[in-house]
Amino acid sequence: MSFNIDKLLRSAKAEIKAGRALSARVSILTALETYPANTRLMDQLGEAQAAATGLPPRPFGAAHMTHFQTTRTTFGLEPAIEEVAAAALLNPASPWAQGALGGALLEAQLLPAAIKHLRLALKLDPKYLEAGFNLANAFHSANKIPQAIEAIDDILKQSSDLPRALSIKARLLALADRDSEAIETFTRYLALAPSDLTAIMGKSASLFKINKLDQAELPLRDLLRANPTNGQARGILGNILLAKGLVPEAIAEFEMALKVAPRSTKSFYNLSRAKDFTPDDPLVIAMAALAKDPTLALEEQAPLHFGLAKAYEDFGDFDTSYAHLKKGNDIRAAQADYKIDTDRALFADLLQRFAAAGPALHPPLASRRPLFVLGMMRSGTTLMEQILSSHPQVHGAGELEILPRLAGVELTKSPTGPLDEAALTRIRDGYLAALNDEPGNQPVVVDKLPANFRFIGLIKKAFPEARILHMRRDPVAVCWSVYKTYFTHSTIGYAHDLQDTMAYYDLYEQMMADWRIAYPDSFMDVDYEALTRTPDPVIRAVLDYCGLPFDPACLSPQDNRRAVQTASLRQVRSGIYQGSSKKWRAFDQYLAPLKAHFGQE
Repeated sequence: MSFNIDKLLRSAKAEIKAGRALSARVSILTALETYPANTRLMDQLGEAQAAATGLPPRPFGAAHMTHFQTTRTTFGLEPAIEEVAAAALLNPASPWAQGALGGALLEAQLLPAAIKHLRLALKLDPKYLEAGFNLANAFHSANKIPQAIEAIDDILKQSSDLPRALSIKARLLALADRDSEAIETFTRYLALAPSDLTAIMGKSASLFKINKLDQAELPLRDLLRANPTNGQARGILGNILLAKGLVPEAIAEFEMALKVAPRSTKSFYNLSRAKDFTPDDPLVIAMAALAKDPTLALEEQAPLHFGLAKAYEDFGDFDTSYAHLKKGNDIRAAQADYKIDTDRALFADLLQRFAAAGPALHPPLASRRPLFVLGMMRSGTTLMEQILSSHPQVHGAGELEILPRLAGVELTKSPTGPLDEAALTRIRDGYLAALNDEPGNQPVVVDKLPANFRFIGLIKKAFPEARILHMRRDPVAVCWSVYKTYFTHSTIGYAHDLQDTMAYYDLYEQMMADWRIAYPDSFMDVDYEALTRTPDPVIRAVLDYCGLPFDPACLSPQDNRRAVQTASLRQVRSGIYQGSSKKWRAFDQYLAPLKAHFGQE
């Protein structure tokens, strides 16, 4: 080892003497990766750094930062990273050197290393705001949204009304589906920057997600009066109108969005949700050409392929439809990096944490009683909610993310074992407060978040007055429908590969079987095919189970004008029909893996 280091040091000195200090610095940095504590190498690095920059290697100051920025501008990112990496090694206690290195690594998308150095910079100087912003950005880029929010919160603890921090936090909260908090933060930010169009649209998008459609719509109307060519605002407005059932008006907004932004693939996808296409539609021809454009941004490609899949299905070209469907899902699968073992471990933990033997509440009955409609995605939960919310005693709240979020907070506080009564009470109080904030005064509120099947044990412990409806549907139809759907939630990672979808379905089936054993007669199974084939007796049985008198309005859910935001919105506007359980058969040749897996060959 000594011989090799001696040789390297002699070579580095010769390089510096010959005017090749940059080359010497690279050699020494490489050696220090193997021998980080070697003082002779560190001394030689200082000499190379001084020769390369014309500055003393220590201490790191404003002149060094200026030189680093000049290097970045003149020679590019790689030599700038080499320069500041040397500076950080030579000045390990300098927050500015560590922060500059973290920022450069972030720019290079070397995220774990960036996070390491930015954290060190903030440990050395907790008030180093730019390092805090960069750390939040690095976590965001790494898809670690909760950690990104924590980093921004640390900044806001120092300056509670810093506009940049409020703006970033609002967007991060929206990404985390913490929409009520996002709206509050957007409101604080817009009080300081009322003309920020991106924030106005972000707030409206969050209002839309929690079904406050009129509040979401009004600012967009005002924005578009002043900025009629804002395609993003028109796209959000189109989604609001579509949720309200105003389909022609929604189509007009999506078409206008595409007119002002012809490469807006999300607007094209949303238009495909609102209308059926014909083979000679010039928009489909243009979008098919755009799909071959190598300059199209990656984030625009998946919605484009899902939109084209729907278009080609509309006019019966199922092979081309499937080709686009597979391309779109392949893109999203690469982004999701889903691992079934993560969900396998999560399901096992939830079953253990909410086992029947653990603590449970016996509270007074809530003034607004929750009614959970759950199951796999695409199993008929939207239709069932539309049926139930047609009843005068029922309010449909949509897919509330509240229960998983409240549960997540308490499970994190107590990482092992069952939750105690105090934790269950906090979950109950927080959830019921959210139900009481829902509009209307109906005594029953439907929460149709499908993934609440994971929390049946928690529901039984914290909400003994609740009713639970479990929607069941042909597993081939469910898995295929999941695969066909462009979900806005990035967390549904199992949707983008049929093998993952089937594996997830198996986990779900086993978990439901385990809940049945742990909590006998705790929920009602509702067969989707039976519901669509003979709705009257099924609906009567459901209402009876839920403790609700029969109401004929429940037989005509298409007349229910409440907003619908899920992928099933056009189906529920068409009434109770069997077509959706048959449509998947048009792709029969691509269903062989599903049929084999579920024994339907």
